[in-house]
Amino acid sequence: MARGGKILAVTGGVVALLVGGKIALGLLTKVDDKTLIVEAVKDGLKASKEGRPGGVLEKLSASLTVNGEGSPGAKSQIADYIKKLKPDVEFKSLEPQVFGDEARIETPATMAVSLLGMNQSIDLKNVTITLKREDTYEYLIFPKKAWRVSDVRVDVSALDMFSGFGGG
Repeated sequence: MARGGKILAVTGGVVALLVGGKIALGLLTKVDDKTLIVEAVKDGLKASKEGRPGGVLEKLSASLTVNGEGSPGAKSQIADYIKKLKPDVEFKSLEPQVFGDEARIETPATMAVSLLGMNQSIDLKNVTITLKREDTYEYLIFPKKAWRVSDVRVDVSALDMFSGFGGG
């Protein structure tokens, strides 16, 4: 066998071993949906804190409506305001209910905000986090399950603390 053929055979063998090892590892270390969901929510919280897109607070501000109304201009202003504050959010429970390709977490939460040197803690009674399952690929060839936060909603009564501001 020529030298080029040997190099090609060795390279092909190494690639085959790596692909086979990755497939075997994927089969042996299956991660359940609940674990993936909790990781997706924690990643969303981290993204919000760092000001990256796709965070939990971005989803919350995008779905915000007050008195059944939500104008696009007001939503973008609220989203920008929340991004600037970068509040710490802590969910009391991250126990998901899974319904096929959708999951929901209903939990109280605490949001800590520092504004003008004053620390304010806001208790949110009913936060609903909705996630959707996505089939993705790792390294473009290995199928992988992932969950993404698609919506975050909070009970409008949680906004009562703001009723004294803005002449409302």
